[in-house]
Amino acid sequence: MDYARLPRVTFTGPAIGAVGMTEKDVVAAGIRCDCRVLPLHHVPRALVNRDTRGFIKIVVDADTGKILGITAVAKEAGELAAAGVHVLGKTVAEVADAWAPYLTMAEGIRIAAKAFTTDPSLLSCCA
Repeated sequence: MDYARLPRVTFTGPAIGAVGMTEKDVVAAGIRCDCRVLPLHHVPRALVNRDTRGFIKIVVDADTGKILGITAVAKEAGELAAAGVHVLGKTVAEVADAWAPYLTMAEGIRIAAKAFTTDPSLLSCCA
């Protein structure tokens, strides 16, 4: 059985959610890694919820641009881990250019992908 895409959640306050490889896993596997950490104050849904504690981290194979893992610390980290299942193996560019519903936490994954090429503080509210 392949558990590579199994989302994980630790229910703390805020929760911790992850899917795929962590940065530590990628480095241990000898893969050249590129990561971005997006503080939640850049995610419109977190602002509306008035809870910007946490972040979304995307771990990428630096040679291919493919997403190897996502980790989130947020009230909705479990939902972010579940959404992350669908972007594993896609390139950062594919995720950054994809549609995401405005005012959802899942939109934060798209914004985090955009952070590989754009300063998220320069994005509009609708990224």
